[in-house]
Amino acid sequence: MIIGATGFIGRELIRELLAGGHVPVAVSRNAGKAKEIFGNEIPFVEWDGNSSHDLAGKLEGIDAIVNLAGESIAGGIWTENRKKLIRESRIRTGRILAEAIELSSQRISVFVQGSATGFYGADVDEVTDETAPAGKGFLAELTKEWEESVKPAAKLAGRMIFVRTGLVLGKNGGLLEKMLLPFKFYSGTVLGSGLQQMPWIHIRDEVRAIRFLLENGNCSGSYNLTAPAPVMMKDFIRSLAKVTGKPAWMKIPAWALKAVLGEMAAETILASQYVYPGKLLQEGFRFEFEKLDNALIDLLKD
Repeated sequence: MIIGATGFIGRELIRELLAGGHVPVAVSRNAGKAKEIFGNEIPFVEWDGNSSHDLAGKLEGIDAIVNLAGESIAGGIWTENRKKLIRESRIRTGRILAEAIELSSQRISVFVQGSATGFYGADVDEVTDETAPAGKGFLAELTKEWEESVKPAAKLAGRMIFVRTGLVLGKNGGLLEKMLLPFKFYSGTVLGSGLQQMPWIHIRDEVRAIRFLLENGNCSGSYNLTAPAPVMMKDFIRSLAKVTGKPAWMKIPAWALKAVLGEMAAETILASQYVYPGKLLQEGFRFEFEKLDNALIDLLKD
């Protein structure tokens, strides 16, 4: 069961699981929308996200759950109402999901809970693996609560896994789409000092890693889903310029970004996170795209 199946990562995860011989069940508030995306490839479950009793009745036959539900962090400026929506879309859904598992007679073999590298805070310049504690700030506190929201289900699931995802690069969505926009006008742009570390991951490796964690019975706990070679913002823009063949000559200073976006700028585009997937590599996962240039070439090829 994939909650958040119609999202950027969810759509690709469904395809990866199908390729691996699994039977993914897509959960959506609108089954019609899900059907438009996936056709008749997979079964659908319609759930409004509010009733634990309703979802509990739909867990029969489900062996694994992947929860990717959550309002976009970068979907708008962080007003107090926006922050409340971001928080409730994760934490409330997590609590209701945990309640549904408790109410159901179905035993779940593995529960994969979406999370983010924001867990470690916005200023992480030392190499950071899964042993590091939670940081400070809105995203760090949010992500910690997000993980804790489903922990009541841990005693009922065979394995509980938290995937702390970095900046996912893919086609038709995610970070790359936003970063490419200035290049269309021949004005690739470095945001802030350019020295901030960006914990990126190719969408292909993101969904391969989730499938790997689902399938390997020894895997449990927290995993950083980031490529093993993070890059600085300036090097990311330089690589984009090289791959697209377009110039990158603009720079927007940190003070200007903070003036427009406030707290959101400090914790997202100006955040520096040197996050390393130590535990994932230790378990034996191998990345298809370890280097940024190779990832960009793959995603931007015609």
